[in-house]
Amino acid sequence: MIISIFLRNQYEDSNHRHSERYLTIGNLRKIVNQYNPRAPLAKMDQALINMQKLTKFVGDIIITKPEVDYPYYHCSNAQELSSVLIFLHEAGYLASRGEFDEHDLHITAKGYQRLREIAKPGKDSKQCFVAMWFAEEMNDVYENAIKKAIEYIEEGESSARFEAIKIDDVEHTNDINDEIIAQIRRSRFMVCDLTGYRGGVYFEAGFAYGLGLEVIYTCREDWCKEQVLKDENDKEVLFLLDNNKNEVFIKKEGVHFDIAHRNRIEWSPDNLDEFRIKLENRIKSVII
Repeated sequence: MIISIFLRNQYEDSNHRHSERYLTIGNLRKIVNQYNPRAPLAKMDQALINMQKLTKFVGDIIITKPEVDYPYYHCSNAQELSSVLIFLHEAGYLASRGEFDEHDLHITAKGYQRLREIAKPGKDSKQCFVAMWFAEEMNDVYENAIKKAIEYIEEGESSARFEAIKIDDVEHTNDINDEIIAQIRRSRFMVCDLTGYRGGVYFEAGFAYGLGLEVIYTCREDWCKEQVLKDENDKEVLFLLDNNKNEVFIKKEGVHFDIAHRNRIEWSPDNLDEFRIKLENRIKSVII
């Protein structure tokens, strides 16, 4: 059942293109291990989301065939899908032109309102998405400062208030960009480290900001402002030669001017404890 759900959703999301890749035993294990059974209300929300994907315009008729469509709606059988559709109809999210008919459904105004609510980041989420440069030199600051600050344990509590999620630590079989967007949508807030001037990090921060998530910016001190590089003799290096012996102007970019004015926590690799405390205090004051 889990494999059927995965394959059907992959097929629909790729505009009915069959994957040219064979699933290995490792892939199948990942799919099964990552699958989280949905509660009834979550199945209703997922069904509404998937039905919206099938519509070309407001009021478009959606034809469902429970006996073959149930995997697409994360249901275990046709009977369960029929029940989910009935519940959506009774809640006012779906309507038929006459009496309830699984072959003649469209999303109502109330249904679109529910879809807008679903798209908002969950206020009860414990997840914090961390957007940062995936470089070996950044591992220490993540493990010993950023992650610890996010996953702090309040006095008198037995578990962390929040959980840090970094995309290279997430096991998945999806397109990496789709998985990033999905993880950001599931998050309560974001910690965005601007060290390294990484385009992907700026994209992720912009997406989170557009969703209305709180974004806490951090950056290593020497990456905050634009700098000219220097060689081992402390002389400025203004140009390098490319493969065709052409001069290429180089410099070390600082924080992009579009967000340079935003409040950020600057840190030094020599003082990660201070950075951890500052970040933890910021999370406590802004997120809680």
